Amino acid sequence: MPSSSVIQQHSHATDPSSSISRRKKCTDDIVWFIHLPMRQAAMALGMSCATIQRTCRRNGIQRWPSRKIGALDRKIAKLENNMFLKRDRVKRAKMLDEWNKLSRERMDIYCYFMSLI
Repeated sequence: MPSSSVIQQHSHATDPSSSISRRKKCTDDIVWFIHLPMRQAAMALGMSCATIQRTCRRNGIQRWPSRKIGALDRKIAKLENNMFLKRDRVKRAKMLDEWNKLSRERMDIYCYFMSLI
């Protein structure tokens, strides 16, 4: 007769709810790391890049968004630095409009990613 620990291990391994909740936890955690390169996100989550890629593709995300987010962050930072240097109100207003547009675009990437996961 098998010991109770063997039965518990077997029932835990075949319990579909545990793998679903673990999978859901992984996909929820991925959102916190989309600003990082995929390799760094995989290390932080304790997964492989292939697992993250598979999860993203399963949820309709074809490309890892860290490069796009990084580019937007650099543009936003450059605008922020230049806004305080310019004394012309018209140029400052244009920069503020551009800053708002880039910030919305960055937020849209996060919202889109979260809606799919």
